[in-house]
Amino acid sequence: MLISTLSPAEITRYARHLTLEGWGRETQERVKSSRALIVGAGGLGSTAALHLMAAGVGALRLVDNSRINLADLGQQVLFREQDLGKAKAAAAEQRLKDLNSFTLVESMVKVLSPHNVSRLTSDCQVIVDATNNSPAGLILNQAAAKLHLPLVSAWVWNMDGCLTTYWPGHGPCLTCSYQETYNSGPPALLSPLPGILGALQALEALRILGGLGAALLGRLLHFHGSSFHFTEKPLKPNSRCPTCQAHSRIGQLSEKPPGIRKTCKPPMRG
Repeated sequence: MLISTLSPAEITRYARHLTLEGWGRETQERVKSSRALIVGAGGLGSTAALHLMAAGVGALRLVDNSRINLADLGQQVLFREQDLGKAKAAAAEQRLKDLNSFTLVESMVKVLSPHNVSRLTSDCQVIVDATNNSPAGLILNQAAAKLHLPLVSAWVWNMDGCLTTYWPGHGPCLTCSYQETYNSGPPALLSPLPGILGALQALEALRILGGLGAALLGRLLHFHGSSFHFTEKPLKPNSRCPTCQAHSRIGQLSEKPPGIRKTCKPPMRG
């Protein structure tokens, strides 16, 4: 069981969080008592993992079966040239442990499958899909629907990226929104894009773990890197979605997912 009480060193370390209006010590302790699952240790996952570790999540489970190659170093910020050939999950674990000794890190060099997804999601409060891969996203979506867990998903290509949160039982799931598969495999990509979207995934996961709620539930946020602006469109539950019919309470959607409380107020302008 994870310990939620902050030590004196952690109070100093997270001082800027604790003084943030709407966050405070109670929220930080919620984050410390939580476990996040990140599937994919590439550009999205390595960035999300760095920010979740730095922010003090209690435990992080990182799943990836691939190895580091030279082409990865352009956008996967956890790795160095001396890591070439190593398993991404194992190399990431060592780097993350050096970042924050107060957080537990568990790496798994595994292929995500329908047979192991229940074990991988065990005891986790949020799932971060950083695979940029449609088949993996659908497996995670099934697990999120079965366990009623939030699934923070992002994908990137060229100079664009998208981000949303699926939470079956409280809003749409992946198959509600996309009946066809989305981008799979290594896309053409400018290196800052995974960092931008991965950081936003970490922010959304922290909001959920801290009890502030999922800001992107029912919203698809699209970052257009070529013109440097964001657009969004609504996502709605599909009453005929087979995933939701099998696992969620689509006919009885909650007005608010559990644990949501008052959100942070914007700073006063001078």
